[in-house]
Amino acid sequence: MQRLAAAIGVGMILAGRAIAAPLIIDDEKLFATLTQELGAMAEADKATDGKTLAEASKAAPLSVAVKLPVAVAKPDGYSALAKSVYLIGSIYKCDKCEHWHPGSSATAWCLTPDGLMVTNHHVFEKAEGASWGVCSVDGKVFRVLEILATNAAEDVAVFRVDATDLTPLAFGADAEVGDKVSIISHPDHRCFFRSTGEVARYVRAPEHSPAKGTVSMSVTADFAKGSSGGPVLNADGAVVGMVSTTQSIYYGPTKKGDKEPGPLQMVIKNCVPLSALREITTGPTTAALPE
Repeated sequence: MQRLAAAIGVGMILAGRAIAAPLIIDDEKLFATLTQELGAMAEADKATDGKTLAEASKAAPLSVAVKLPVAVAKPDGYSALAKSVYLIGSIYKCDKCEHWHPGSSATAWCLTPDGLMVTNHHVFEKAEGASWGVCSVDGKVFRVLEILATNAAEDVAVFRVDATDLTPLAFGADAEVGDKVSIISHPDHRCFFRSTGEVARYVRAPEHSPAKGTVSMSVTADFAKGSSGGPVLNADGAVVGMVSTTQSIYYGPTKKGDKEPGPLQMVIKNCVPLSALREITTGPTTAALPE
């Protein structure tokens, strides 16, 4: 009887607690939806093409004054965070058929409810394709309208999409070395992939390098191609950085005279620090301000 009563008690507790089903990601469907919607925009002459974005990224100012939301609710888990992360990509036509094909893709995240988003500068730097847009986790596609600011050295770009009533991510406090972080991005067409790790260090680039003394944040959370622009999040779901680049470390040639590198030892994951994200969104600027 005691066991029965205990079982009934546990059952009542579980019945009173809503257990949500996990969010299932369909990579093929998301890319198909993005391709189809961007193709329709191109055919209706309502698309923003890659050449236009590449040229705009060269002319855009280093910062834009952004009216950040006064308060952003703390995201409740992965499903809530995924609503603020987007697949950004393009389409093109080959010379062998009349179908649209998916082009380059990366990651972006929402900065304000009225359509401002953030990704890496290098996503737009050499952009190609007939139509560019972003796709949400639930398959809604929005056209990229314009680039408001870019910083090549910091690898940051702020752009606008044709959308309203979006769910933004908030800026957190500067992360300390050792702080736990997570990343949601789209590594090699694996959409809305969450990886975890911690802040490994902050490092200043050499003055003779293309980055010319800028500071980057290294993390141990995994990412790969397609993750560019993915938000680095703290335990509260606030942004503390953004995915940028990787550096592979090899153990030299396997033997003298070999042209190929030796065994891969480690991959350094470099991210844009929060300070650079704050800087690009504070102005002053000559670009049109968001309303």
